[in-house]
Amino acid sequence: MSRIAAVDLGTNSMRLLLCEVEKGIFRKKKKEIITTRIGKNLSQINALSEKVMNKNIEALKYFKKKSEDFGAEEIIVIATSAVRDASNKDIFLQKTKDETCIDIKVIDGEEEAYIGMVGATYGANKDENLLIVDVGGGSTELVLSIEGDIEYSVSIDAGAVRMTENFILNNPIADGDIDNLRKSLEKLFYKDMAVLSEKRIDKLIAIGGTATTTAAIFHEMEVYNQEKIHNTILNNIFIDKLFQKMKSMSLNERYETKGLEKERADIMPAGIYI
Repeated sequence: MSRIAAVDLGTNSMRLLLCEVEKGIFRKKKKEIITTRIGKNLSQINALSEKVMNKNIEALKYFKKKSEDFGAEEIIVIATSAVRDASNKDIFLQKTKDETCIDIKVIDGEEEAYIGMVGATYGANKDENLLIVDVGGGSTELVLSIEGDIEYSVSIDAGAVRMTENFILNNPIADGDIDNLRKSLEKLFYKDMAVLSEKRIDKLIAIGGTATTTAAIFHEMEVYNQEKIHNTILNNIFIDKLFQKMKSMSLNERYETKGLEKERADIMPAGIYI
């Protein structure tokens, strides 16, 4: 039996997974999340600020200590959309290495989509055609899995943080901002939706923070319960009503929503809309 630690450095949050692995089976899983928002203002300045870099490095130091206390033999850290898009990512990666002795692996959109597919289809019915949708902070990955193999995969530069910074100017959200968001998303997704519309899709599986938070709101969770979130079925009517409700709220009003973390209140409408 081995113990491993994996860290996902996403655009909006940093996540830690600690687990024991025995013969390829994950046991005694522990998870923790810190909202570090490394992608803050990236769409405007195309670079990671000193403040954002320091905040993420401090969070990584904390996760490293947790991993060592757990007895992890290896700490794997991957970074996604925000870091791969930043013009000064090499400075951040070197600064992180100097201060934590950890090498961060920056993965491209294709690998991010593949990893999401492997995780989302673990234990799933291989006879079904599954479309995995991962709405992240900086990008959205779409993967069509047929019999466990990737039939179609794409990473689109449309995430909850990126779209919020580009289009959501105020809360409550003005109709004009929503129109601009809709037009941008239609343009970004048009080609891939045209391809996927010709495919047989038996089930859509949503993963990532936007999806799990939407499920937590659906269940009106006051304390997050991973087991209850898993396999939650959300229909379009609920999602549409939730967006309409969220767009009409101020940030302070959203803070009162059961299941919604305060740190995600500003980006949730854009994530739901995607």
